[in-house]
Amino acid sequence: MNFLRRAGKAVTKTNEIVGKTAALLIFPLMLIMVSEVFLRHVFMLPSRYNYDLALMTYVTLVVLGAGYSLSRDVHIKVDVFYNRLKRRGKIIINMISYPAFFFLLMAAILDVLFRYVIFAWQSAEVGLQSPWRYPMWPIRTIMFTGILLMTLQGIVKFAEIFKKPEKGDEP
Repeated sequence: MNFLRRAGKAVTKTNEIVGKTAALLIFPLMLIMVSEVFLRHVFMLPSRYNYDLALMTYVTLVVLGAGYSLSRDVHIKVDVFYNRLKRRGKIIINMISYPAFFFLLMAAILDVLFRYVIFAWQSAEVGLQSPWRYPMWPIRTIMFTGILLMTLQGIVKFAEIFKKPEKGDEP
């Protein structure tokens, strides 16, 4: 049991480090967007690459921050109903919804993403919608890693349902 507790703390700490580091990508993303607007409206010279760069930066920011968001309970829930429930009701909802929705969805996404990552690495796939024709393996690998970290954090959150509640604890 002690090993599981340490593993859960390690997953949460990893998501915290990855999420806070990924949050710093907001600054390059702002620079990319401001430079695109500046080039487009001041010099009438839109960039061919800023859209792709902004998209990849944004995807990285969101996907790598997802596990951290889950660890802090800031993902969107139907709080209108959930917050009205007592602790026991919240536990029952979590016990049903994690396996029925979260784990099934994450398993399906991980399965598809894993195949995409393998294909991108093996075939040296490039983005075809862009004149840049950038390699797809980095962004696909980042997406898989972020979803995997969020899934691991979901396992930690699910396991926390079963721990003995302390006074003032919320599920």
